[in-house]
Amino acid sequence: MDSKAQAQEAKQEARKARNEAQAVIERDIWQGINAQAEQAVTVAKRKQGAPSSYSDAIGNEIVTRLASGQSLHSICKLEHMPHISTIYDWIAKHPSFAEHYGRAREQAAHTLFDQMIDIADDSSHDLLKDGTANNAAIARARLQIETRARVAGKLAPRVYGERIEQLNQTVNVTNNTLTIDGQTLDGEQRNNLRAMLLQARDSKLISS
Repeated sequence: MDSKAQAQEAKQEARKARNEAQAVIERDIWQGINAQAEQAVTVAKRKQGAPSSYSDAIGNEIVTRLASGQSLHSICKLEHMPHISTIYDWIAKHPSFAEHYGRAREQAAHTLFDQMIDIADDSSHDLLKDGTANNAAIARARLQIETRARVAGKLAPRVYGERIEQLNQTVNVTNNTLTIDGQTLDGEQRNNLRAMLLQARDSKLISS
């Protein structure tokens, strides 16, 4: 077999391996979706005694928890809360609750933004005992910030959406003309990232 045929065969084998790996991933994804659906049905049955009629007390608690950054799924896991489908039904049937729900979602974006600053400012786990960089902690902090950034950009795109993509790119910090990589979160770059985020939020709030 000549080299060209060998290369072609190698490509086919690599393609086959990728397809098999993708099939495994897709199977796992669907298993996860099915498991979540089964869990949702179980929770719905367990919550048959939960409130099904809207009340201001429950509605106010829901929007307060949402504004504080708690997810709707975690709220619905509480024993005294209705199933998530009931809340969606309330949103459709009660305009006042729907309005407060929407505002709470946007307020949650501000909560997530504040958490991003706190995470970026926290350098307590950046170094190991021997003084070397704690790459695992730094990577974890980066993931936490990136996740909150994406969610904040979805919840309040008018305020945060235009700036979120810059977190994954090289960012020019105009106040000191320093170019930093938003993916890297060492001590100095945490401060630069924090300044950029504050500047972005303040400028958007002033112009809106």
